[in-house]
This record gives sequence, structure tokens and C-alpha cells, in this order.
Amino acid sequence: MLIKRANGKDLILPILIWAGIIVVFLNVKNIPFDFTDEQNIELRYLVKIVMTIIAPLTIIYIFYKNKGDFGIYFPKLSDSFKLSIRAYMIGGPAGITFMIIGFLGWSFADWYGSITLSIAYLVVLYFIPKITHKLPSRDSVIKPNNSIIIFTLFSLLTCCIAYLTYEYIPVISKILYFIFIVGLGEELLFRGYLQSSFNRYFGKSFNIGNVKFGWGLILAALLFGMMHALVTVPPTWPWALFTFILGLILGFIREKDGSILSAVLLHAMLDMPLAFINL
Repeated sequence: MLIKRANGKDLILPILIWAGIIVVFLNVKNIPFDFTDEQNIELRYLVKIVMTIIAPLTIIYIFYKNKGDFGIYFPKLSDSFKLSIRAYMIGGPAGITFMIIGFLGWSFADWYGSITLSIAYLVVLYFIPKITHKLPSRDSVIKPNNSIIIFTLFSLLTCCIAYLTYEYIPVISKILYFIFIVGLGEELLFRGYLQSSFNRYFGKSFNIGNVKFGWGLILAALLFGMMHALVTVPPTWPWALFTFILGLILGFIREKDGSILSAVLLHAMLDMPLAFINL
């Protein structure tokens, strides 16, 4: 039986890491120093890099032999790019729902807004397998390459650019932030480390077309939603519902691609409008 053969590190350790990251995010604002705005930005960026990029990569490299299981080896870039663009063709327009709930006086932080967003993205979840089924599917990517290291270096470079451009053209650092810190970090943590670890424990017993998935996808999406709620005080539970649905979408794209790259790109594109808000 798979569960008997699986190691507890595939189930217990990821959950402990997830819980630890929430504790860090909740307490980083309580550091007893009077930071400038630039320093606050730097601190937020660096903490996210450490907790969502460096920590998962360290665990993967130390504890696991078959690193290709975690989607950190990026395959042919054009295939991943096509998959993310095809998914964005329906996921991008769904973003209009944010404008709709704003017009109605709702937000993601209340149940009316979150339920409306969730319905819109459930439609996206339904259609994405249909509009991507002709694209290549990979169960895993086992040929090593150094792409993930390059992406990590760009994450660190983003911190430097943010510090140098904060007072002049902050949109540049915001764009890089949503690609190389939010997109890469959250996908590496949730779809790379957590989802893949849970896949090793539970296996992948389901399929949609030629895309295999298992309880790991659902559990990682659930933790993804819960984290978005729990990093605020008090917890923003309505936001957990919508981000859970988004986690299912990104989890499917990760399983389709065989690596996290398409999920990183799609996540970044979905978040990109936020880079131009409150400039």
C-alpha cells in the first residue's frame, strides 16, 4: 500500500513547513525596528524569498534524490509558455470579475465578493482542461538543468532593483516582484514542494484527459487558500475560498506541464494588474 511505503517527510514535513511560514509572516511585522518605506519593502521581499524559494529548494535538495518529481527542472520553454498563454486566454478575462465586485461595493475580503470570484474562476477551471488538451502533457521532468537557480538569482536581483527604484519608478520592481518573488515563490512552495510531496504520499489516482493528478493537488490548493486567509489578523476567511479555486487551476497547470514553470508564468500574469495599482 502506497501510504505504508511513503515516508512521513512527504506528508508531515510539508505541513510543518507551511505552518512555520505562516508564523514567520505573521510576526515579521512585529520586528522592533523603525524601518523606512524602502527598508520595509526590502524586508518583505527578502522574507518571501527565504521562506517560499530558498527554504523549499533547500529541503528538496537535502532530503530527496528524485528532484524531478518537484517540477524544478524546466523543460522546453516554448511548451510551457504556450500552456500558460492558452490558460490565460480564459483566466485573464475572468479578472474583470474584480472590477464587477468593486462596482457592487464588494471585495475579496467579504463573502459576496469572494463567492462571485470563486464562481468566475470555477468556470475557468472547467474550461482550462478543454482549451489545453491538445498541448503536450508531461508527468514529470527528470532531466536536470539550472533554470531554477537562474530564476532564484533574478528574485534576489529584484530586491536590489526595488531598493534602487522605489522612489522613482516603483512599477518596475512591482512587475519583477510578481514574476520572480510571488509567481516563482508561491508556485515553488505550493505546486513544487507541497503538491509534489503530497503526490509522493497519496499517489495520482485521478485524471482529466491525459493529465494525471491526485489528492496532492487538492490538499496543496487548500493550504494555498488557507495561507492567504491566515496571514492577516484577523484571518480573512472569504479570501481563502477564492484562492483555493485559483490553487486548483494552478495545480492542474503544474500537472499538465510536468514542471512548475507554466504555473509560475500563469500566476504572474494573473497578478500583473496589481503592479499598476496604487502607484
